[in-house]
Amino acid sequence: MRTAILAVAAAFAFSAAAAAHQGVAKSATPDAKEASRHYQQGWDAMHAERYSEAVVEFQKTIELNPDYAEAYYSLGRAHMGTHDFTKAIAAYQKSREAYQMLGGQQFSNELDYKRHLEDRILEVQTALNQARQITSGTAAQSRSLYVRELQNKLTELQQAHDRSINVSVDTSVPFYVPMSLGAAYFRNNQFPDAEREYKTALEANSSSGETHNNLAVLYLLTDRAELAQREIKAAEQTGYKVNPGLKDDVNKRVKNGGG
Repeated sequence: MRTAILAVAAAFAFSAAAAAHQGVAKSATPDAKEASRHYQQGWDAMHAERYSEAVVEFQKTIELNPDYAEAYYSLGRAHMGTHDFTKAIAAYQKSREAYQMLGGQQFSNELDYKRHLEDRILEVQTALNQARQITSGTAAQSRSLYVRELQNKLTELQQAHDRSINVSVDTSVPFYVPMSLGAAYFRNNQFPDAEREYKTALEANSSSGETHNNLAVLYLLTDRAELAQREIKAAEQTGYKVNPGLKDDVNKRVKNGGG
């Protein structure tokens, strides 16, 4: 009985928090609401693999809100879908810049700061809603980490909104931005750049098995099999399922004295 009561209490607390998020989001500016609408339509197109349509929707999102970091990230993913890796690189770079710029914004009064937070809460809430619907093209672990990062960000923004202008909000670049940027560089055959971004992603979140796996592939292709083997082990330690074929290729290369 006690367990049941606790479960009901937890569900009530979660529902109350969700309602609070939605209430703040409704106070967002008209441009922020319109930008989020296009963002959602962009992801609807992504789910249907209509990548060119998604590109258009994410570009409309950015026109309305040039500071929407998640929109640049999503634009990068849409360009990856169309195999335009150069444009994907540019979009991911803009996503990183947008995250970095969030920390330098200044507000003359608390009201302006609150309005800014309300727009940001709507952005992150919309991104979180869409992230929870991603089922293809993303490893289960990476999707889970992505959702967790967005959920933490949403909670942090809500707390800042509820408290005061003096509350510090984390503006670090989430791991999935450099991880995706690394993948775009890799697909564009820019291996040194890809390696740098993968390592940056791991500095942000060493629990990303997909990043360890991607780095292992890069090491294998650049004749560093022992380093690839190390990254495979690191990926598996996070619970990530490494392709057996990759493991065999790396182990054979190490056995034969490669890298």
